[in-house]
Amino acid sequence: MSKIYVTREWKGYGKQNYYRNEYDQDGDTVTKSKCNRFKSFDGKENNWEHSKREVARWKIDDPSMPDWLHKYIK
Repeated sequence: MSKIYVTREWKGYGKQNYYRNEYDQDGDTVTKSKCNRFKSFDGKENNWEHSKREVARWKIDDPSMPDWLHKYIK
């Protein structure tokens, strides 16, 4: 799987909560994932936590895939 596009990070709700979208290509499939990073306190210090979840998946010839994404497909 190779990363083909990453959006700029934007602030979420709360002081230290950030999001971005990543688009990955694996063969003829493109996957959109929403990534989140946030600070959490473990009782001693603040740590950055990271999460990633898939929100959409398309085949390369799928008409529902965003048009702008076609120029990044390898």
